[in-house]
Amino acid sequence: ANSELERMRRGYTREAYDALVAELREAMPDVAISTDIIVGFPGETQEEFEATVELLETMRYDFAFLFKYSERSGTYASRKLPDDIPEEVKGERLKQIIALQERIGAEVFASRVGRTCDILVEGPSRRDPSEWCGRTDDFKTVVFPRSADDPAQAGDIIRVTITDATSHTLRGERVRD
Repeated sequence: ANSELERMRRGYTREAYDALVAELREAMPDVAISTDIIVGFPGETQEEFEATVELLETMRYDFAFLFKYSERSGTYASRKLPDDIPEEVKGERLKQIIALQERIGAEVFASRVGRTCDILVEGPSRRDPSEWCGRTDDFKTVVFPRSADDPAQAGDIIRVTITDATSHTLRGERVRD
């Protein structure tokens, strides 16, 4: 809500933000957009929190880094705004937006299944060294099998067809030339 953005001293409005995102998506329909969101900022009303929920639902971020407000010394908020939202309210609000973003992320990532894309190989997967890990051009993590006859190495760009998705990771199969 604009009232909360103003208290945060952000210098922009929700309407200006919406217009910028619309312009980006018109120019690049598959652009990946991420955000940081803080719940429980001093003075946050239920209506302002609901506006944050609506923002998540409307924007459908590819990634979101979600936090509950905690006072940081030296900031405007710590000097001028009382930390007046109870911790349990902050915690419940955070749980609600995490669950929402997990659902949205899963839908966004699932929409990539069936697409073939270029992947920048980063190296072996941390969870299973028999698999490669890489990134799409919109920064989504892709894990795909390695094989003994595969000359790919970190830094290569290869083609992968996306076969499955979670809310954070894509799985794929290498397209052989």
